[in-house]
Amino acid sequence: MKPVALFLPLALLAACSSTANEEGAPPAREAAAAWTPAETNGVGTPAAWTTTLDAQHGRIKTVATDNTGHNYNLLLSGETFGPDVSIRTRLRANSGLEDQGGGVVWRAQDAANYYVTRWNPLENNLRIYKVENSKRTQLASISGELPHDWIDLSVTMRGPKILVTCGSLSLGVEDTTFAAAGKAGLWTKADANTSFMLPHVETLR
Repeated sequence: MKPVALFLPLALLAACSSTANEEGAPPAREAAAAWTPAETNGVGTPAAWTTTLDAQHGRIKTVATDNTGHNYNLLLSGETFGPDVSIRTRLRANSGLEDQGGGVVWRAQDAANYYVTRWNPLENNLRIYKVENSKRTQLASISGELPHDWIDLSVTMRGPKILVTCGSLSLGVEDTTFAAAGKAGLWTKADANTSFMLPHVETLR
């Protein structure tokens, strides 16, 4: 595992987070409409995911939950992507006493095995994790402050190399735990109530 944490200029940040429409690659598209709610370490009442239409962001997925602890709230695509993949979305932290914010998952084999990156405005940090057999292990982290509003989040993974950008923060790491294609999705922890722009997901060639 080789972690790299970077602050990038906005122009370079935009270039890093935009891997769609490369020559020979299929265009990015919204992940399949058939989303499936799921949980990692689920106890109590499953989170409720709702869909609304927004003039600026299109279809918005919002999660409402009162979960606690290491209960991870997932919304997984019905389609498989990758293994090399690019995901782009926007998120807004709405509320949460124990946790706030959220992120995206990729190369998900099921609700217990996947990569996830998330932004937490309570802790002011961006992190990359792997969740293996429902156990979360931190792979990389960077601290910084971002606006309490809609924030751009993107992830690209080619082979073992992961690059994440969130607002003005950028974070990279290498890991070989999950090498196969998998589902993409949205993720929050515990009682984090968050809104997401429906992700654009691309299998990279």
